[in-house]
Amino acid sequence: MNSVSDVKISRRICAYLLDIIFIFLIASLITSIRFINPTYEKYNETYEKYSEVLNDYTDKKISEEEFVEQNRTNFYYLSKYSVSYNIAVIVVVIAYFVLFQKFNGGQTIGKQIMKIKVVNLEEKDASLLSYLGRTIFSFYIYAGSIIPMVLNTILVFILNSKYYMNVSYIISYSYLAFAIISLVMMCNRKDKRGLHELISKTKVINA
Repeated sequence: MNSVSDVKISRRICAYLLDIIFIFLIASLITSIRFINPTYEKYNETYEKYSEVLNDYTDKKISEEEFVEQNRTNFYYLSKYSVSYNIAVIVVVIAYFVLFQKFNGGQTIGKQIMKIKVVNLEEKDASLLSYLGRTIFSFYIYAGSIIPMVLNTILVFILNSKYYMNVSYIISYSYLAFAIISLVMMCNRKDKRGLHELISKTKVINA
């Protein structure tokens, strides 16, 4: 067993970006179906309001305080109207990074193209639980990450607009810190394992 990974970070990043594009396409197709995403039109209407306020602030027609106050409500309803979308993304992410990867020999489409794969520490097939842990504690450029998405989806029905925005920012920034730590570890550790891989007891090797 080789404890030092010879997989270049650039290959992992390329595989990762290819997977994000795939997830983006699948999630967009699913959420374009109206009965799956019934609040699609309301989301677009609210986003237009959000953009108008942002433009007014950019053009200095309103103060920073007015911008925050007006878009606090818009932000809240954007989150509320995107619940169906968030659920769809969570399902796609788990299906792709857990089930598909597990039963495809530790490879996603991106990893297949870049000829790398995920294994456990003995360089054997990882368990479903390991893939789930790896996915939960990973971070995604487009989709966001599962923990913040789940928390925000729940909190939007618990908190009012006054508190939701602040709590959502705290969650996002906390997970951003987690992501940065993981990236630093991947770049500096000899085995190239990030925090999400230490938690799930997995690593990436050449296929």
